[in-house]
Amino acid sequence: MRILIGVAALGGAVLVGLALAGPHLAGAPPLVVVSTLAACVAVAALAVQPWLTRRRVGWHLRVGGIVAVLVTVHVVALLVEDPDDALYSMSLDGPTRARMALIATVLLAVVTLLGVLRRRLRWSPATWRFVHGSLAVLVVVLGVGHAVIIQGALDGWGTPVLLALGGLGAVGAVVRLVRVLRAPPAGDATTPDRGRLRSGDGPRG
Repeated sequence: MRILIGVAALGGAVLVGLALAGPHLAGAPPLVVVSTLAACVAVAALAVQPWLTRRRVGWHLRVGGIVAVLVTVHVVALLVEDPDDALYSMSLDGPTRARMALIATVLLAVVTLLGVLRRRLRWSPATWRFVHGSLAVLVVVLGVGHAVIIQGALDGWGTPVLLALGGLGAVGAVVRLVRVLRAPPAGDATTPDRGRLRSGDGPRG
């Protein structure tokens, strides 16, 4: 797990470095810089978050909150900088890369809401994990896909880094889904005595 966290942190640092060193942000308005850097860190956090679900649920929730905040900063900064362009990009009539970002943002909001309302929904644990995990896969794929195909600060060497981080996050979410699907239903677990009769459990006459 420490290796995965280290890889994600390194990937995020590389993305930030590439963005700051590239010509795209040279002379760009401060809000555009803030938006781009928030997106870079969000991708790195999103890559490691699915791997924190099994034994580090607390960290999973914290990192999920960080991702939500970073994506919000990314979107709000663009809205403040150029409202008309941002609103067009986030509409269904916008380019494909923008629609991917829009859908990913909406699904991220749904995933976050599912996490907050988990106890109130009264779903079975398996159902909740399946829905939550399935949507998380889509968030990772669409969000990273948006970053890959957009022409901007992460062109060139940023593309393989984005793909690596996206693959890390997607594999983590899929692994979690597979574990949920393969887990035995509640009440079907094999008993410790492997079917042997306990004292007092024999036929009664």
